[in-house]
Amino acid sequence: MRKPGGWVGRILRVDLTDRRISEVSTFDYVPKFLGGRGLGAKICWDEVPPEVGAFDPENRLIFATGPLQGTLAPTSGRFMVLGKSPQAAPTESFCRSGVGGHWAPELKWAGYDALIIQGRASNPVYLWITDKRAEILDASRLWGLDTYQAQRAIWKLHGNKTRVMVIGRAGENRSRIASILTDSGDASGQGGFGGVMGSKNLKAIAVRGTGSVTVARPKELMEITATIHKLFSRKSLRSNPYEPEERGFKYNIWGGGYGRGSLSLLPGELLDLCHDPSSQYSQTPDGCFACPVSCRSHVKGPDITHGVAFCAQSYMYLESMIHQPEKGYSKITWQAGKLADLYGINAYELMAIIPWLSDCYREKLITEEQTGLPLKEIGSWNFISRLLHKIAEREGFGDILAEGGQRAAAKLGGKAEKLSWLYYPRAGKFGGFREHWVYLGGFPTGYAVPPLALMWALDNRDALVSHSFISMLWGAAFTVGQNALTAVPEKIIPVLKPVMKAVYGSEKAAEFIQPDGKSLDWTWAAPIVKRYYEHSMLKDSYIVCDILFPYLFNANSADHVGDTTLESKLFSAVTGLEMNEEESYQKAEMLCTLERALAVRDGRTRKDDILHDLYFEKEDAGGRRYHREDLERSKSQYYRLMGWDPRTGTPTGTTLERLGLKEVAEGLKRRRS
Repeated sequence: MRKPGGWVGRILRVDLTDRRISEVSTFDYVPKFLGGRGLGAKICWDEVPPEVGAFDPENRLIFATGPLQGTLAPTSGRFMVLGKSPQAAPTESFCRSGVGGHWAPELKWAGYDALIIQGRASNPVYLWITDKRAEILDASRLWGLDTYQAQRAIWKLHGNKTRVMVIGRAGENRSRIASILTDSGDASGQGGFGGVMGSKNLKAIAVRGTGSVTVARPKELMEITATIHKLFSRKSLRSNPYEPEERGFKYNIWGGGYGRGSLSLLPGELLDLCHDPSSQYSQTPDGCFACPVSCRSHVKGPDITHGVAFCAQSYMYLESMIHQPEKGYSKITWQAGKLADLYGINAYELMAIIPWLSDCYREKLITEEQTGLPLKEIGSWNFISRLLHKIAEREGFGDILAEGGQRAAAKLGGKAEKLSWLYYPRAGKFGGFREHWVYLGGFPTGYAVPPLALMWALDNRDALVSHSFISMLWGAAFTVGQNALTAVPEKIIPVLKPVMKAVYGSEKAAEFIQPDGKSLDWTWAAPIVKRYYEHSMLKDSYIVCDILFPYLFNANSADHVGDTTLESKLFSAVTGLEMNEEESYQKAEMLCTLERALAVRDGRTRKDDILHDLYFEKEDAGGRRYHREDLERSKSQYYRLMGWDPRTGTPTGTTLERLGLKEVAEGLKRRRS
C-alpha cells in the first residue's frame, strides 16, 4: 500500500547517555496519533512512567512536527515540544509547548518527523542534524553563551541557513521556567523544557535540510491554500506595510481586532522612534514559515537587541510604562523582554512573578535586603536586569524564583502564597501556570464566562493558550466597538449567536448569562469545552497556527461565521487520507482522552480540577460570580460527554477500548491493582 503524504516516515531517537543515535518509523504512530501533540502523548505514555521526574535522564524531550510541516500549507511553521514538565506544580506531569518560526519545516526537510531525546550527556553537547544524519558534538565552548551568541557560533560552523533551538543560562542551570529559543524570538516558553534540555547537558539542536515532503494532492492543497489566503490576508499598501490594500479589510487576527505586525509594540517611545526615518530604528512585519498574515514585527535599533517579540515577550514588563508613563512603551519595555530571551527565561511566567513580587513588597512580606532586589524600583532597568540575572544564575533569592512563581510562593507560605492565587488559578496538584483569561477582559476586573472557568479547571497547563474561544469573544467585542479588555457580555452575545450555532449547534450556546442578568448560565459550558479541546488538540497535532485556527469568527462577513473545515481539508490534501470534520473530532476525542490518562497515571483526579477560592469569592464587573457547585455539575457533565468516570475524572476502560486505546486501559488497570 502506498504510504500517505505529509510524513517523511522517520523519527530520530538520541540517547545522550550512551551517545547512541537510531531511527524508528513514524508509521508506528501515524496516522492514528496524527503528529505533534498526539504523537508526543503516545510516546510519553509508552516511555515515561510516573516515577520519572522532569529532570531525570529517562524523561523524554520530544520535538514533534505534524503532517503539514515542510509543505506550503498556511501557518505550518509550527511544532510542539513535549515531555514531563518541570514547571507543572506541585506535581510534575506531561505538558506541551508550541513553537512557531522556521525550525519545524527544516527538521522535515532534514528527513525527520520528530526527535526523541533521552539520557544525559557527560559533558555539554549539541545535536547537528542534516539530511537523514545526526551527530552529537561538543558544546563546551557554547556553554555559558546567551541564546543569540550560541546561535551565531553555530552558524559560523554550519552555515547561516541552519535553524537552531537553543537554551540560555536559565536552561543550563535547570530553571523550571527556562525556555528554548530559535532565531530571534520564537520560543518554547511554557512547560520549562529549557530546564529539561539543560538537565541533559544539551545546549542546542541545529538542523539543516535539503529534502522535501511529498504532498498527496498538490492541486487540492493549492486550492485550499488560496482560499485561506483570501480569508486571512490582503496585499499591503505601498505606503504602509501594516495596512491592507483593500479598504476596511480586517486581518482576522484574534477575531479581527488586531492587524498585521500588531502583536509586538504598544504606543510610546519605541514606536515613535520606529516611525522616525532618521532614528535608525525600524519595525518590519514578520511571520512564521508559510504565514499569510505576519502578526508580529521585527524591531531593530542602535541601542536595543533586535528581533521579534510576540505577546508575552513584548508585554512582559509593562510595569515600565507605570514607572515612566511619559515614555509609554519604551526601549526598556522592549529590552526587558529581549533580555529574558537572551537568558532563556519564560517571559509569560515573569508576567506573574513581577507583579507578585510587587504585591509582596507592598504588603511588607519581603524586603530589598532579603531578596537582593531593588523592589522600590520595579519598572526600572535596574530592577529587571538584576532580577533576570539572579533567576538565570540561580543567585540568592533568584534560586527560589527559578523554581517558578507558584513554587516560590509556596516556599514563602502564608499570605505570600495566597497573594499568588491571583496569578495561578488552579488549586489542585497540577497547577504551575499563570492566569490567562479566566475572565473575559481578564481577572479580576472582567466578566465571568462559564466555559472559561471549566477550561481552566481541566487543562494540563494554562487553558487559554489555545486562543480560539477567547478570539471569538474578542471578535464579537471588536464588532461592537469594544476591545479585549473592555468587552461586555450583554453587548456581544447577539453577535455571537450565529457563530455559536455554526460551531456548537445552537444559538443558546452564546447565552452564558441567565435572563435576569444576575447570574451565569452553565447549560452549554461542557459541550463548548469538549469541542474547544478537540479544536486545540487537532491544531496542535496537524500542526497549524494557534491564533488563526480554528477559524471560528470571520470579521469580514455579515454573519461573522468562520469555517471550521479548513484544517481537515489541509490534512486530507497533504496526506491523501480522507478525514472530514466530524471524523477529525472523533480522532481528537481519542487524543484528549489519552492526555487525560497520562495525567491520571501521574495522580490527577477530579479533586485537582478546581480553582482557588478567590475565583468563587469575587464578583465580576457585572455583579456575577462563579459558584463551586455550578463548576462541579459542569465537570460531571463534561466527564460524561467524554466517557470518563464522573466520580474520579478517569477515562473508563470501556471508553479507552472504544477509542482504540486498549493498551492504555490495561496500563491504568495495572496501576490501580
